[in-house]
Amino acid sequence: MNTLSKLADGNLLGDNTDGAGLVRDLTVNAGFSLKGKRILLLGAGGAVRGALEPLLAEHPASVIIANRTVEKAELLAQLFADLGPVSASGFDWLQEPVDLIINATSASLTGDVPPIASSLIEPGKTVCYDMMYGKDPTSFCRWASEHGAAVAMDGLGMLAEQAAEAFFLWRGVRPDTAPVLAELRRQLAL
Repeated sequence: MNTLSKLADGNLLGDNTDGAGLVRDLTVNAGFSLKGKRILLLGAGGAVRGALEPLLAEHPASVIIANRTVEKAELLAQLFADLGPVSASGFDWLQEPVDLIINATSASLTGDVPPIASSLIEPGKTVCYDMMYGKDPTSFCRWASEHGAAVAMDGLGMLAEQAAEAFFLWRGVRPDTAPVLAELRRQLAL
């Protein structure tokens, strides 16, 4: 939970706006439809847990959760199985290309890349998304670009969009994030 708001009846609503921010960054800012797509989520922590419901609401063909500890991925797959086609895997079990790879691990914080096969990227087609962001491209985004990803994007848009979602929950108004994102990118470039 990252957002708390008061409902009309006086009760409190605890929400996680990260997943909504991720989906909005992908679908609105990047113009990438998730419907019918094969999605690979790397990691099985809180970031993945927060992203699963909004991703599955977009009706992908499949969502695979890959993690170093497969049991954690399996638990998440079981918890969200009623919302759509979700399964679990180890990092090294997968070889076939997917449409979207989302890095929700902390690997980019240390300049690492999760141990996945480059064959998961179909050159010119696969979109790669790192929830991390910074002044320079993350290690995951650099790896994705080196292996021919159609797009390699970081999570700065997710940050702005999750904040806009929280504002919407608080005030009932969705702010325009385009100028916010432009300013954040400008500030990072300084």
